[in-house]
Amino acid sequence: MTILQLSQEIGIGVDTLRVWERRYGFPVPERNRRGHRHYPPEQVEELRIVKKLQHLGYRPSRIFSLSPAERREVLEKALQHRPAQDEPLLRLATELAPDEVDHTLRSALRKLGPGRFVEQVAVPLIQVLDRGWTDGSLSIAREHLISDRLEALMKEQLRQAQEKPGSTRLLFLTLSGERHKLGLLMAALLFREQGMDCLLLQGDLPLSEVPRLALDLNVAGVALSFSLHFPARQAQKDLVALRKSLDSTIKLVAGGSAVRQGVRLPGMTICSDLREIPDICRREFKETTADRPPHALITR
Repeated sequence: MTILQLSQEIGIGVDTLRVWERRYGFPVPERNRRGHRHYPPEQVEELRIVKKLQHLGYRPSRIFSLSPAERREVLEKALQHRPAQDEPLLRLATELAPDEVDHTLRSALRKLGPGRFVEQVAVPLIQVLDRGWTDGSLSIAREHLISDRLEALMKEQLRQAQEKPGSTRLLFLTLSGERHKLGLLMAALLFREQGMDCLLLQGDLPLSEVPRLALDLNVAGVALSFSLHFPARQAQKDLVALRKSLDSTIKLVAGGSAVRQGVRLPGMTICSDLREIPDICRREFKETTADRPPHALITR
């Protein structure tokens, strides 16, 4: 298996795999006659365990300090102490047909509204998907099907939003190499609930193009998400570089697992929990933000 095939099979970026190889000595590729990397099946399976431990919140430095046997032991113990899962959401994740999934999610959104939908449906559903993928009770294909339906619905909700005259405009995006957008979408919906005009960039973007785009769109802030699959050191470097190149009047907000313990910079706010969004709006964009009650949320 080539490094590109490995990346697609496991869902870990090629750059991340190369960083792990240099920093932690794993994975260790074999070389074919042309000198190209080739990964044996046993390393593929070991990387599956590594990714599952990441889903459980373990950082790569901790994971790779363990032997393969110790990693399996940690994973088995973690799975034995899983909290009880929401049965309706578990059924949605594992049993419902695709059209039933769409109907259920749309009905919940209409009933609850975007803010409570994120709190009561989106966040716990993602947790159900994570646990199912980690313990093997949910196939990768099924996990992708459900998460894709959830992502499409949240994008649709943002597209349908009407801009309010005088509202603060924020740009939501991911940088090149970040393929996970669910956290960013949930944050955008909650910022919109606080009266923000939220512009979502569909594809990931090279860092060098963000400052010009932010000026062209006349935004008050740029919000980015870095999932646990994005290298934490790279996220910190990107944020330092972006803060330096971004117009000083434009606020920078970053969230996600890769930056929870990250760099702190003037003019930048780290959102480590979705519950912080109402306070961030009042503190950083208070001149146009209504005083609204926060939602009780947790995030990945």
